[in-house]
Parts: sequence; structure tokens; C-alpha cells
Amino acid sequence: MRSVMLGRDSRISFGQRMPVYFVLMVLACIALTGCRSGEVNSLVYWGPIPSQKKMVELKAQGVKTIVNCRLNRLVKLEKKANEIGLNWVHIPTGLFVSPGESEINKFLSVMNDPNMTPVYICDQVARDRTQFYAAVGGMVTEKWPAEKASRAMYLNGLRHWWPWFYDYKRVVKEYEPVIHGTGEKKTAEAL
Repeated sequence: MRSVMLGRDSRISFGQRMPVYFVLMVLACIALTGCRSGEVNSLVYWGPIPSQKKMVELKAQGVKTIVNCRLNRLVKLEKKANEIGLNWVHIPTGLFVSPGESEINKFLSVMNDPNMTPVYICDQVARDRTQFYAAVGGMVTEKWPAEKASRAMYLNGLRHWWPWFYDYKRVVKEYEPVIHGTGEKKTAEAL
């Protein structure tokens, strides 16, 4: 058996090692910025897509509803959640279009139903779309102003440099009266 020596006299060229370096770099990035979870309060929790084990933990914690904001429905996980006794609500929210009236109204109908709260909001890595709905949850339950909701989104990992995610700040401001139940959405001139 022959051993491979790395370093100056390496028999493996840098080009051959590059894919390994790339994989290690990606894993390090995921470890440093990846899947996080948290809570706004006792009614709004957020995190990555839950495993069956995590769903059981959420149920024991008192969570009644999982809100999936990915575009794909995740039917198998939805069935498992229902078997465990959790509601599963799918609010498809894309990466290239900001949430609109239908998505916000659907989320508000969940948040304003005591049979559906507390909620666990999830996305693949619990960053952008998850942070939007968690901030709206804070606006509903804590009566946060739009400015505080925007700060919470950014502090919890929203990639505000992405043009569509940057627009989330405008959306929470525009729909603030609807979210607070005090009126209709603001017009562009009022913003």
C-alpha cells in the first residue's frame, strides 16, 4: 500500500485537491451561518424544516401549527405532522416575489385563531422567508411597529442585500395597518 504525502512534494495536484477544499468551505459556511432557530415569544417560534423527532418536541412544547413557507408543499412531512397531532399550513412564498396580500392574509388567519397558535414557522434554513413571517408574527402578537419588525428580520439573518428580501421591509410597512387590524394597506404615496 502506498501512502500519499501532502505538501510541497505532494503527488496530488492542487487541481485534484480543489473539490475537497470547496466542500470543506461549504460545510464551514453552513456551520457558521446555517440553520438556526428561535422564538419571538411563546406564540411564535421559527427554525428549519422539522424532522419527525423535532415535530414531537414541538408538540410537547405546546406548538399547534407548523407554517411551511417554502414553495413546495412537503406532503410527507405534512402527513407526519398531522399524525402527531399538529396542524400544517402551507404558505408558498417564493424567492423572487415578495409576499403579497394572499400570503399575509393566510398567515394572519392562522395567527388570529387560538386553535392554531402557538406556531412554528419553517423554511429550508430558517433565514429569509421564515424571518419575514416571524416578524409579522411579532407584529400580530406584540404589536411591533413595522420598523421593529424590519430590525428583527435583519438581526435574525434576513439577507437584506438580496433585492427581493430587501423588499420585505416595504411589505411590512405597507401592510402594517392590516397586520395590526387597524385599517387597510398603505398606498405607495403614504409610505
